[in-house]
Amino acid sequence: MAQFYDITDWNEKPFYNTKGTRNKCVVNNPENNIDYYFKTSMIKEGKNYKSEFWSEVVASEVGRFLGLNVLEYNIAKHGNDVGCISESMNTEEECLTEGISLLTGYDNTYNPEDKSSYSAYTFQFIKSAIDSYDFDESIRDIIKTIIFDSIVGNSDRHQENWGFITPYKPLTEVESKDLMDKLKTQIRKIKIPWKRSTEEIVAEGVDKTDVILKMEGKYAPIYDSGCCLGREKSDEAVAQMLSDNVMFESFIDRGKSEIRWGDDGKKLNHFDLIKKIREEYKDIVDDEINKILGLCDLNKIGDIVFNIDKELPIELTAKFGLSLDRKKLMCKLIEKRLVRLKEVVL
Repeated sequence: MAQFYDITDWNEKPFYNTKGTRNKCVVNNPENNIDYYFKTSMIKEGKNYKSEFWSEVVASEVGRFLGLNVLEYNIAKHGNDVGCISESMNTEEECLTEGISLLTGYDNTYNPEDKSSYSAYTFQFIKSAIDSYDFDESIRDIIKTIIFDSIVGNSDRHQENWGFITPYKPLTEVESKDLMDKLKTQIRKIKIPWKRSTEEIVAEGVDKTDVILKMEGKYAPIYDSGCCLGREKSDEAVAQMLSDNVMFESFIDRGKSEIRWGDDGKKLNHFDLIKKIREEYKDIVDDEINKILGLCDLNKIGDIVFNIDKELPIELTAKFGLSLDRKKLMCKLIEKRLVRLKEVVL
């Protein structure tokens, strides 16, 4: 069950850079000296997504209930704001290396901020990039992330919303000497540690196409999934979707994955994307979906959703609580999306 924390007196680190569209900050818990990320919902002109942080918390709870490695999000009050909080994945020994670092390191012509590069952000591109870093076995984790997104309807799995937990330590003298010896001999397909940039390697006279960057580490827990579960819908639209099945089904049909497909970089419905991936990775897709379906209990998922704000203090409920209709819609969306997911493997 999601817990509530008053972090008003925690030590804020305003000098830490945080990315994304929502109001965020890094705070340090003085009791355990651990850093946490706090973020609220997106509220700005034309976009009042007041329930967005709840979508993050619900997605986290449901995903972990279904056996997926999803980062834990809880509820927190920071001054006059209420939002969600998660423990930082950066420590003195490890750091989060976001997908964008792998993609741009693999192809330095790729610029996600340039609209002309949007169509390049495909499943195939991600696979090629992680293969080049000797992380090819992590394609299963990418697929599991896409499956999770299909369950909650997350449409914002961009380049900074997935990554790897990698060691944070300098090369030893022996490792550095070994690396330089290999570079000098220009051995084809050498594997070099994730401590050197492609530009440094090329400067040593090694062709970029001859290099595999060896990255040690593991796929990070699934994080930043709040763009889901109808978080952008107004209270009026939520009520209408609960009573209008055509509108409800259309909403699911229109939901698309941020990760694209194929040479033309087409955006697909979540389930159509999984079907495409299944053509090549049938065993992985079927195995992961069946694991999820085996753990699925709609009554327990309902308990998660309807009790998600149980720990929120009563004085904050009127302004920040999750309405009964939104809880109903979240449950209905998850249930229908699980049905659609099951149809993929039938």
